[in-house]
Amino acid sequence: MKIKTESAALRFIRSLAMGVVLSMLFFYSIHVFGNWTVEKYFPGPETTATVLLHNKCAIIGSTHTLRPNTVISGLDDGINSTKLRGSFINFSDGHVPGMTGLGVLLGSFIFFIRNIKKRRTNNAALDYMATN
Repeated sequence: MKIKTESAALRFIRSLAMGVVLSMLFFYSIHVFGNWTVEKYFPGPETTATVLLHNKCAIIGSTHTLRPNTVISGLDDGINSTKLRGSFINFSDGHVPGMTGLGVLLGSFIFFIRNIKKRRTNNAALDYMATN
């Protein structure tokens, strides 16, 4: 029985893709669970008010400002549609280098773990074949 092997390049690309997905989920979640505030901004007494939605990242601490054109639902302690939609817009705003670095770091770590697992699996298969 011939065992199909996966090339190291393909294994690295798949590991890197897993790292990028995990990095995106991490940066999205730090915005969802960050601090959210609503501000009614009046630039002058003769102008109309603008609603501003501020989000401070949970870990990084940078503040993002959105100017929504829809009704903002209440910003209570839970997760709601405003936080989910706003976080989708914010998670790449200014964090692209961080997402890239974390993606490469996580991908390399996953590649390292997969190589160790593959080596152990191959050694166990060779030991089994040698004893039978």
